[in-house]
Amino acid sequence: MCPTFETRLRECLAQTPLLSRLPTLAGPLLERRAKDAASEALDGANLEGLARVIASNADAARFLSHRPSLLERIATASPQVLQTRGRELETLPAAHQGDLERFLEWLRLTRRDETTLAACLDLSGSLPFEAISVFLSQLAEACTRWALEEAQAQISAERGPVLSVLGMGKVAGREFTYHSDLDLIFLYPDDVTEPVQASRTAQRLIQYLTTMTGAGVAYAVDSRLRPSGRQGALVSTHQAFERYQSERAATWEHLALMRARAIAGDIPQAQEVLRRARAAVLQEATRPWPAIAEMRARVEQERGRGSSDCVPLKTGAGGLMDVEFLAAGGLLERGLWPASDEPPSVAWMLHGTARGPKLERLMEGYHFLRRVEARNRWMTGRGDESLQLNTENIDVLAELVEPGLSPAQLTTRIEDVRSTIRTGYAAVVAAGTIDALCS
Repeated sequence: MCPTFETRLRECLAQTPLLSRLPTLAGPLLERRAKDAASEALDGANLEGLARVIASNADAARFLSHRPSLLERIATASPQVLQTRGRELETLPAAHQGDLERFLEWLRLTRRDETTLAACLDLSGSLPFEAISVFLSQLAEACTRWALEEAQAQISAERGPVLSVLGMGKVAGREFTYHSDLDLIFLYPDDVTEPVQASRTAQRLIQYLTTMTGAGVAYAVDSRLRPSGRQGALVSTHQAFERYQSERAATWEHLALMRARAIAGDIPQAQEVLRRARAAVLQEATRPWPAIAEMRARVEQERGRGSSDCVPLKTGAGGLMDVEFLAAGGLLERGLWPASDEPPSVAWMLHGTARGPKLERLMEGYHFLRRVEARNRWMTGRGDESLQLNTENIDVLAELVEPGLSPAQLTTRIEDVRSTIRTGYAAVVAAGTIDALCS
């Protein structure tokens, strides 16, 4: 007699702290889907990934119980499926356009389907997290494009101003993770004399992504990186954006500009606007490190204070922000944008300005912290910037970060990595040049 679906799930989690969570969290899935052909066909890495997804995230477990087609996709998924699906998402048209309620439901269910599939491949170890991150970014770009098209269609049946959407930070570099916010800037052509329609389109795009429906929220959206922040207009003309960046933007805004990419709307035109804006900033090559050090210290003071039980993975000393500032700061110092159309990831930017063992150790630590952040966000279901070490599920997190890793080992690894990153960051700031990493 073949083992039951539940038995096979339990076998995947044997000798791990995830096993004790399975009976509670897997209940709805076992009740509804245990006899499905997909459940019976699941095996190997796909079964292991599913088991880890179910036992680490109650919301995903409930969602899977209502999505038999998703279970079928997981059962037959190969490690190459995300690369193929990512390319499809770049041109896939939206469903139910013109029917706003059905469109919003489809958008959210698509985002959840694709994210859950990615999580199964992620937690099974079938793909490195960097590949998962690229796919999650492609998914976020597609959802933004769909929301923009629907917003423009709802406002006017006629072709209005071609609004462009700049993705900033993680989505620009295709370094998205679970529960990342979408940092967006909206641009429109200079020959549009009435900006109201462009502003309304941007407002509706944000609403379509952020409104809570029965299927949840698609993404949180942050538009504060726009010129003049909260005090500035939601949309800017191309010329106004370029002029602001070259004449009024602060150093932190120049850092953000380095991690920007057009992701929706008139992408070629927006990329050209970005190229000109960056060129104007970079030709004024300066030593940005004193300003960066001051800004970084302020962030640590306001948002990066940790404790024995709380690790600020992003904003604290030796956190992800140290590496992100080094990457963008190195480009500002060099005054040169690499001749490439690659998404501006942190790794791509840093390798364009520095080489050597110090840099490779720093990047190894950066990738480890990103993996810890991703697993923590997956478990909590929130975009947490900090890691709580005193939770009862820290052993589960350690196991998700690396099979067999204990909480004590996880804590030690994080401490060591943060020390390595902070040492590299401090060396650059003290020397006043990214060359401090080139050895």
